Amino acid sequence: MSKKISGFSKFTKAEKINWLAENYLQENSNAKSILAQYWNEEQHLQQLHDDFIENTITNFYLPFGVAPNFVINNKTYVLPMVIEESSVVAAASLVGKFWSTRGGFKTEVISTTKIGQIHFMYAGKKADLETYFNKNKTELFAATASITKNMEKRGGGILDIELKDKTDKIPNYYQLHVTFETKDSMGANFINSCLEAMANAFKNEEIEVVMSILSNYVPECLVRAEVSCKIEDLGGENPQKFAEKFYQAVQIAEVEPYRAVTHNKGIMNGVDAVVLATANDFRAVEAGVHAYAARSGEYTSLSHCSIENGIFKFWIELPLALGTVGGLTALHPMAKLSLEMLQKPSARELMQIMAAAGLAQNFAALRALTTKGIQHGHMKMHLQNILNQLGANDAEKAAIEKYFDTKTISHSAVETKFAALRASKVHWVNFLNFDELKHTLSALKADAKPLFGKMNGQQMVEHLAFLMKVSNGKVHADFFVEDEKSARRKAFLDTEGELQVGFKAPMLSEEPIPVKFASFEESINDLILQIEDFTEHFKTAKIENHPFFGELDYEYWQKFHVKHFTHHFKQFGLV
Repeated sequence: MSKKISGFSKFTKAEKINWLAENYLQENSNAKSILAQYWNEEQHLQQLHDDFIENTITNFYLPFGVAPNFVINNKTYVLPMVIEESSVVAAASLVGKFWSTRGGFKTEVISTTKIGQIHFMYAGKKADLETYFNKNKTELFAATASITKNMEKRGGGILDIELKDKTDKIPNYYQLHVTFETKDSMGANFINSCLEAMANAFKNEEIEVVMSILSNYVPECLVRAEVSCKIEDLGGENPQKFAEKFYQAVQIAEVEPYRAVTHNKGIMNGVDAVVLATANDFRAVEAGVHAYAARSGEYTSLSHCSIENGIFKFWIELPLALGTVGGLTALHPMAKLSLEMLQKPSARELMQIMAAAGLAQNFAALRALTTKGIQHGHMKMHLQNILNQLGANDAEKAAIEKYFDTKTISHSAVETKFAALRASKVHWVNFLNFDELKHTLSALKADAKPLFGKMNGQQMVEHLAFLMKVSNGKVHADFFVEDEKSARRKAFLDTEGELQVGFKAPMLSEEPIPVKFASFEESINDLILQIEDFTEHFKTAKIENHPFFGELDYEYWQKFHVKHFTHHFKQFGLV
C-alpha cells in the first residue's frame, strides 16, 4: 500500500486515524486508543480544539503550572506557566518569593511599535519613485480605512509609512516600511491585511510587489524588567562573593555567543511558559527576541548586571509583541483562564509580566550555575477562529464561509455578517403541514451532502421518522431522566433557541444508521405516516418519554419536533 495520499484533509478524523494506523503505526496496536484517550469528552470543547488547525487527530497535552508570589510594580501576581521542562516552575516560584521581600520586580514598557513591510522591485529612477510615493502616501492610508476602523477606535492603527532604498543589498529592491500600534491585539492578521491593501493601491506597471508581510523583529516594541537590592540582602554565606560571581557569569554571556545562546534559552523558559499559557505566538516571540540579541552583529546576552555602591542590580530588555484580545487568547478556554488569573492585563501589562518571568528564570539559572550547579517548551483558519469566538454553529459557519469565499475577511466584516445572520428570524418548520413538508423535501436528494454532520438526505428523513416513532409510542426510549433535569431541559423547548449542532439523544449511535427503505420516496411516505400516527396517538396517550428531555406531553413533543425538523432542514439548506 502506498504511503502517499490524496484528499487527506477531506477525510473524517476516524478515516485519518485509520490511514495513519495502517500506513505508519502498524507496529503499535495501541496507537488508536492512545490518540482517543487524549480527546476531550465534551464534544463542543473537542470540536473547538479540532478547528484550531488542519488535519487534527487528537490533543497534545503539556503541563499547566503556576508560580505564585510575583510582585511586579508593587502588585502581586500568580503566573500561569505551560512547559514540559522540569524545575522551571519551581525555580520561578522560588525566585518570585525571593524578590517579593526585596522590593519585587520593577518593569516599564519602553515602546510598543510594530513593523510591517511591502517588499518590491523598481528599476526606474529613484527620484521618480520618491515623487510617486509622496504623491500617493495619503492614498495608502485611505486604502486601509475599512480595516483600521476598529483598531483606531481603540487608539491604534498605522503610525507611519516610509519608503526605504535597499538597492545596495539587492539591485532594484525597495521597501515600504510601515509602523503600527495594535494596542491589546498581537495584530498579525491586522498588519498583514493592511499591508496587502496598501500593496494593491501602490503597485503599478513599474512597481513589482514581491511580498507584503509583518516582521517578527520588533526592536521598538520593548519592555524592561529589573530587580535590585543591597548586596548584603542577597543572603547566603557570602553575599558579596555571590554577587561578584553572578556578575561575572552575565559578563561571559555578554561576550561569548556559545554561552549567550544557552543563557538566553533559560530566559525564554520563563517567557515562553507564560506566552503558551496565554495562547500568544511563542514562535514569533522567540524569533524576535533572538534577532534582538544579535542586533549588534554578534549574539549576546539579553540580561545585564551591575554591582555599584553596594547595590546589586539585574535587568533585562526584551522585544515582545503580545496580545490579550483576538486569536486564541480570546478563544482557548485555558488562555482566557490564564488572563483572568493574571487579573485581566492589557497587552502592555502582559509584556511586563513576561519580562519579569524571563528575568526570574534567568536569575534562578545563574544562581544555580554559580553556586551548586544547574543539574538540580490562514486567512480561512482565522475565519474559523472568529466564528468560534462568536459562537457560530455549523450552519452559520457554512453560510458565512460561502459569503466570504470571494470577499476580504476582517474581524469587523465577519462580526457584521454574523450579526445580520443571527438577527434574521428563525423560519421554524411546521411539520404538521404535509403539503409544505412534501414541497420542501422535494428539493432534497437521497444522497445529498449535509452542511454539517454525517447523514445524507435519506438518512436524515429516516432519522426524523425514528424520533416521530419515539413520540408516537412505537419505539420505547427507556432512558430515565431525573425530574429536576427534565424540568430544566424542558424549559428550553419554551424558548426561541435552536438545537445546537452536535445535539444527540443518548439512544442514538455516533454514526448514521443505514437506510431502511429502498427508495427515498418510501422514506418520505413513512415520515408522513409517522407524523399522522403521532397526532392520532396523543388523542388517547398523555405522555411519552424522550431520552433527553424526559416525559413530554403532546404540546412539548410538538415543540421538540418543530426544533428538530428545523435543525435538520438547516443541515441541508432547506430553510
